[in-house]
Amino acid sequence: MKTRLGKRLTALFEAIPPGYDAVWDLCCDHGRLGLGLLETQRTPQVHFVDQIPSIMADLQDRLKRYGAKGYQLHTLPAEQLNLPNQGTQLLVLAGVGDEVAQAIITGVTQRNPTIQPDWLISPANKVFQVRRYLHQQGFGVLDEGVVFENGRGYEWLRVSQNRERAINPISNPAPFWNAQVPEHRAHLQKLIKHARKQLNNPKEQDARFMLELYEPLLENH
Repeated sequence: MKTRLGKRLTALFEAIPPGYDAVWDLCCDHGRLGLGLLETQRTPQVHFVDQIPSIMADLQDRLKRYGAKGYQLHTLPAEQLNLPNQGTQLLVLAGVGDEVAQAIITGVTQRNPTIQPDWLISPANKVFQVRRYLHQQGFGVLDEGVVFENGRGYEWLRVSQNRERAINPISNPAPFWNAQVPEHRAHLQKLIKHARKQLNNPKEQDARFMLELYEPLLENH
């Protein structure tokens, strides 16, 4: 594969099983994930979405140089997407914060009320809030995991509101944490340390609740 993917994007790439009719790359790292999908023909159709014209122009140039086929470009905010009412769709949303992630998911869901696409989500931060939001919105988990890159841990979830397929509820914290694994333990310690610092911050009302849920993950090992 010509397109270089770091550890995080490689994990997301590998989390996309074959069989989707289309994958929507909500421009994770300037469309590199979608480029990798096209090169490997992992899906017959890739949609690239970003609201910044310069990013899309650069992406169009790269796609032409590669002689890529089976793609479409959409220059608009992701929350304004209109999805086709046919075929299996996967939307990939990574590298954005919790508020942006929730706004995009809410927007797409409201604009496409009869469609239940799958989502592959890997927030840049505040995964606790994103997991809670997904649970509240009735999503179930199809698959999930964590990848470490440059000393940071990134959780990812492949989810759907079609609960006949995604029968497992979204737990919070994630079930895969194992404090006996050094990378897991270091990541959990960072989360807990940050939450403790936020206890007296009125804008961070989740800090105490997070500590109640995350601290036992370390205490039990």
